[in-house]
Parts: sequence; structure tokens; C-alpha cells
Amino acid sequence: MYDKQDAVMTQGFAILCMVILHLFCRTGPDVFGTPLLWIDRDTPFVYWFGFYAEICVSVFSVCAGYAQYLLYLNGRTTWRSTGKRILKLLVNYWTILLLFSVLGLIHSSQKTIPGSLPDFLKSIFLLHSYNGAWWYLNTYLLFLLIPAAVKFFPVKKLSVSSGLVLCFVFSFAWYLINKFGYWPSISESNRFLSFILKELHNLIGILPSVLAGAFLCKGNVITRVNDLILKKVHGLMIHKLILGSAWIVLFVAMNLIHKAALTIIFSLASFLLFNLWEKGQIVRKIWLFLGKHSTNIWLTHMFFYSVLFPGLVQKAKYPIVMLGFMLILCIFFSYLEKMLEKGVYRAFQHKPFNTTN
Repeated sequence: MYDKQDAVMTQGFAILCMVILHLFCRTGPDVFGTPLLWIDRDTPFVYWFGFYAEICVSVFSVCAGYAQYLLYLNGRTTWRSTGKRILKLLVNYWTILLLFSVLGLIHSSQKTIPGSLPDFLKSIFLLHSYNGAWWYLNTYLLFLLIPAAVKFFPVKKLSVSSGLVLCFVFSFAWYLINKFGYWPSISESNRFLSFILKELHNLIGILPSVLAGAFLCKGNVITRVNDLILKKVHGLMIHKLILGSAWIVLFVAMNLIHKAALTIIFSLASFLLFNLWEKGQIVRKIWLFLGKHSTNIWLTHMFFYSVLFPGLVQKAKYPIVMLGFMLILCIFFSYLEKMLEKGVYRAFQHKPFNTTN
């Protein structure tokens, strides 16, 4: 059964994919560092890992859909509980925003963050962004604000198989709409309408994956597939060999087919394989650790290679060292953020809001 720890580990997998995507999905002059293995003159082998890692946002969204539908089934999607989740995420974001704004002021050679006072104030209310990876924050919060009965209406009405087919069709149609430019474009002079359309565009983009996660939850698909494999396969080693082989085939197929339109299929397959994988205690602890810090890694990692400290991570030169260096930096600042956030909560807890005269 997919539980809270499984969700945290899957978030750890998704965030590792996000970092790999941003560091290594690059060819030609855009390649970071000095990869040792090359497919051809312009394409390092690590690019294959970067391209496969494009599943990151979709996997995050599948996790969100699965978790939110489970909360909905358990009656835990009230406005009060949703408000608490939103506030907790915003406090996390505001702490990161303030921390890196201070760093930006100290790092005088970079004027990107906090920039002007209007930009900083708009960033507090998510109307401006210093970091390209922050777009998902607005999208996720909008998703949370949609009443559960509305966003999960198709999940309640359709069977799991029909629902997953609908998600695939929805995703492919959305790909075609974007590829051929059918989404309306608004002049940047009309900032309000342009902002609304951009947020709506991002929200629609994650809905197929979110709904797919909800359908997986509804059908208890992970447990059913695992039981089916166990019936056919005897022995843990053979079980792991089959899953490992399937993952290699998935990895190679995604890179050879190389079609963004199929990302949702590869994302769902990766989500299932990751959660079917029987992990040892040490491996579980690694994924739980990454999952615990996943939000802060998401919100901070771009600062260390492009936004605030351009070229910093690239100094590590070799891909595996760059990845490790990036994770060390992000996790250090994650601990710092958690310490500051804990201080904020303690300050508010001790403030006498309810004193009487």
C-alpha cells in the first residue's frame, strides 16, 4: 500500500530528476562542465539522463493527485486543512525568498534578487519570480484551491482504465495545442490578462498527471500490480531483476523515441516502477532524506548555477561531482531554512494574541 513514506520517497526521486534535468539536459555549447562520455560531438551521454529526467514535474503532479485524492477519500480536504497546507508552503517559500534576498544584497555583483522594491513586494504575493523553477508554486497552490469535488469529479465518474486513457488523450491534445500555437497569446502590455492566462496554461498542463495520480489511487494500482508480479515471479532477486530491466528499457525507449508528447506515459511508468521497487533500509533512508528536503531543493537549486551564483556548481567540472555539489549546497540551505522557519513558528506561538485587558 502506498503510504506517507512512499510519497516522501517519490518526491525525493522527483526532485533528483529535477536537478538532473536542469544540469544535464544540455547539448553543444550549453553543456555544463567536462563530461567524460559523449554520444557524438555535441551530445554527452549524461544528456540521456537529463532528458529522461523531464518526467520530474509530471511525477510531482502524479504524487500530488494521488495524495490529494487519498485525503479527499478520508474527508481531509476541508477549507481549514487546505488553508493550513497552503500557509505552511507559503511560509517555506517566504523564508527562502527572504534568505536569498539577503544573500543577493550581500553578493553585490548580482542585482537579480531582490532587485527593485516593487519586484520584491510582488514576489511576496507570487506576482513576480526570481527563479524559473518557482512557476510550479503558483500552479500547485491554484490546484489546492480548486474544491476537491470539482477537480476529482472525473475520477469519481470514470473507471480507472477509462480515466487513464482520458489522461493520455488530454495530455496529447494539450501537447498539440502548444506545438501548433492554438493557445491565445496576449500582449505583455496587458499584464493582468497575460498573468492570468499564463497561470491557467500552467494549471491545465499539470492536470493530466494530477488526475492520473488520482486514478492510480482510486484503483489501488500499485498494490494490484505488485500482487500480480508476485504471483508470476518467485524470489526477490528475480523480482528486482525484472523491475530493473523494465526501468532500463523505459530509460532507453524514452531517449530513443524522444517525444515530449509521451512524457506522461513514461512518468506514470517510472512512478509505478519506483514504488514497486523493494528498497533496503539504507536506500529508503536516502530517498526519505531527499524527499524531506525536496521542497527546499526545488526552491533553491537554480540559484547555484544560474540566478544568484552563475557558474558556481559548474566549477565542480564533472557531472557526478556537480550533482553532488549541488545537493550539498541545497541541503545546507534547506537545514538553514528549516531552522529559520522553526524560529518563525516559535515566535508566533509565544506571541500573546489572545490576551485580555
